[in-house]
Amino acid sequence: MTSQGLRASPEGIRAAKTALTDKTWSQHKLAIALGITRQPVSKFFAGESVSRSCFVQICQQLGLSWQKVAGLPENVAFEATTKAQIKGADLNTLVQEVRQKRQEKIQEQCNTLQMLDIAQIVQLMNIYTTTNVLEEITSRRWREISDLLKDFQPESDFNQLRAYKHQRRLPGLEAVLHHSKLMVLGKPGSGKTTFLQYLAIECNKGKFQLNRIATFIRMKEFAEDVKNDSEFNLINYISQEFLSCGVENESTKTLLNEGRLLILLDGLDEIPAEKADKVTTEIRKFTQIFYKNQFVISCRIAAQKYRFQGFTEVELADFDQEQVEFFAKNWFVAVAQNAREDGEARGNLFINQLHLPENQHIRELTENPLLLHWICLVFQVKNELPLNPAKLYEQALNILLFRWDEIRGIQRDGIANNFNSASKKQLLFQLATVTFEQEKYFFEQEKILQFISDYLQRLQNINFPGNQLHLDRELVLKAIQVENGLLVERALGIYSFSHRAFQEYFTARKIVESYLNYDWNNLVSHITEKRWRQVFLLTVSLLPNANELLQLMKQKIDLLLADDERIQNFLTWLHHKSSSVSTRYKAAGVRAFYLVSVERSSRNRHRTFVYTSGYDLECALVGNIAFDPDLILDEFLFSTIACVHELDFAFEHTINDALDHAHALVIAFDKAVDVVVDFKLKKLLQKLKKELPKIDSNPEIFREWWQAEGKAWGEQLRDILIKYRHIGYDWQFNEQQKELLQKYYDVNKLLVDCLNRAVDFNPIVRQQIEDTLLLAIADIEKEAREREHN
Repeated sequence: MTSQGLRASPEGIRAAKTALTDKTWSQHKLAIALGITRQPVSKFFAGESVSRSCFVQICQQLGLSWQKVAGLPENVAFEATTKAQIKGADLNTLVQEVRQKRQEKIQEQCNTLQMLDIAQIVQLMNIYTTTNVLEEITSRRWREISDLLKDFQPESDFNQLRAYKHQRRLPGLEAVLHHSKLMVLGKPGSGKTTFLQYLAIECNKGKFQLNRIATFIRMKEFAEDVKNDSEFNLINYISQEFLSCGVENESTKTLLNEGRLLILLDGLDEIPAEKADKVTTEIRKFTQIFYKNQFVISCRIAAQKYRFQGFTEVELADFDQEQVEFFAKNWFVAVAQNAREDGEARGNLFINQLHLPENQHIRELTENPLLLHWICLVFQVKNELPLNPAKLYEQALNILLFRWDEIRGIQRDGIANNFNSASKKQLLFQLATVTFEQEKYFFEQEKILQFISDYLQRLQNINFPGNQLHLDRELVLKAIQVENGLLVERALGIYSFSHRAFQEYFTARKIVESYLNYDWNNLVSHITEKRWRQVFLLTVSLLPNANELLQLMKQKIDLLLADDERIQNFLTWLHHKSSSVSTRYKAAGVRAFYLVSVERSSRNRHRTFVYTSGYDLECALVGNIAFDPDLILDEFLFSTIACVHELDFAFEHTINDALDHAHALVIAFDKAVDVVVDFKLKKLLQKLKKELPKIDSNPEIFREWWQAEGKAWGEQLRDILIKYRHIGYDWQFNEQQKELLQKYYDVNKLLVDCLNRAVDFNPIVRQQIEDTLLLAIADIEKEAREREHN
């Protein structure tokens, strides 16, 4: 007989809303606390009919008498329902009693984390970061490579693809609430175990699935504890677990039959291969017999062989920026054991450094919680991220290849005795190099398998019979995907490296390992391609001697502009101007300053070229010019020229923008006049300044004057600066020349960064390169003759 539903009276609804407000809860949070969906809670507060059991649970959670909320006399309600509710009341009491008995065991099992390279245990709730899941498994989506490439930029990470950013992310708790049988899939180190432990702790506290008891089982331990086939029995295993907490077998069976357990099966992929079939068979039978219970199973995404009937599958989402920041701030308090204030300050410093442009490739790795933890650990040592990320990548590679399994005592079944981590690395290095050189970031499964076949055939210490080769190559691919997560299936049958940073690092490693026989011209031919930038930087940081590579890079850069007479004249001016100023900085740094200053002063309509890296080259070679009078003066004068150009452009558009530029012009001009030393130049600049109308008194007058006289005024300024400061020339570069200058700037910045990254480098060669940076060919040849003469 189905029990009759109940509905809240108007007075009962008001009382319930008051109780909800007192608890500072939302209806959604109330539903989570009860372990039910939001629908019955919404109906309850709308005065609609709700099942009797849900109605009673809601009222009890709010601390209200359900009879009063329903508007029924308590004695009448009791008489009508006693018979039907005795079993339910007894069962609820049993749940509470068993949860109490199990509480300490669950806390011991799930409330702490053993983190990589951390000696002490960490309280889970001090570090836990809210988990999101994807309802669509990425590796099962039908996509073409062309679909993935539509919005892919070589400078961005794979996980920034539109296909990933637009996937619906659902809070993990919601997914558990919506599905009584859930399979949680995820990449290595994505937080699967931590999520299941969190579910167990929340249920144990009565904050989640109030009407159920958490049972957390590590599948590796379950398989290890089984002595013979007859012991592959989850009923007995759970009964023994409960019995150790003082719960009789009869009570355990009652709870199982009534569906009052939240059963968390962690690490399906960690079961030894010889026991995998028996364990999965037992799980299938168990979940079918005790279907009323709630089940959550975790497994590595690429390891999943079995799909259990009735289970909904979701994929753990990578951390987004908000989750990374939340985790990091907690890490520097809970894991690093800093005081709250100090830990949060260090966490903020970590986050700020992480978002610097030069740390973009490291930032990509933080999407994975395991690698994020390790990067925090690296930062903790020196309060900074490594300038040279090559060592960091190598350690991250080792973590994914073997260390993460090793510290947890997991031994996965090898594909061959001699195909060890070193063999995997060599395979990955070769695959990365071939695909990166071909500008392939995504590759079809069959092409990877063919590549693996060719590689295996070249290994002298592994003998694969011909009829087993197809099987072997698939096992190799699966091992790298499952055990290490270094190759990821981005869509059905389409793969990429897990992170762009790894593909670049592996390419650099392959180049360096063969450096004695490597043709460096092959690498240098890619110097103007932005996607090769990190490969250059990683290569020079790994090379035992970078002299030859850096010299070839310098020669290639010099030849880039050799055939353009106008640009050669510009570089000659750059050299002469830089040599004419009295400064404590290196000549190359001063040339960089004037190169950037010319660009700044030529923007908008008269724009020459745009430096995408801003002042990076100038800063790398010069730094702060605050104590150099010549450079300060020219900076103010270049700013004045820039304002003149911006005013010409702005008055054609909006008066507000024009007035802002006019104010900037006056400020820059005043600063220049203040610092100028030359008496004649000072008088001429003061005279020009007096010709400018007052801006604040009447903006319209200034606009009219500028449109009538501004061009002539600007020409006068230019003539004065050319005569007295040798700056202000209009170089009139065409579009092709602008592009060449942009490339020239970028590759010089790359060369300077490589000079700073090189570990073993002849100081004489370094000096020769620095002395001839940003020089015209004629000046470089002159420098060479002078060196020979000396």
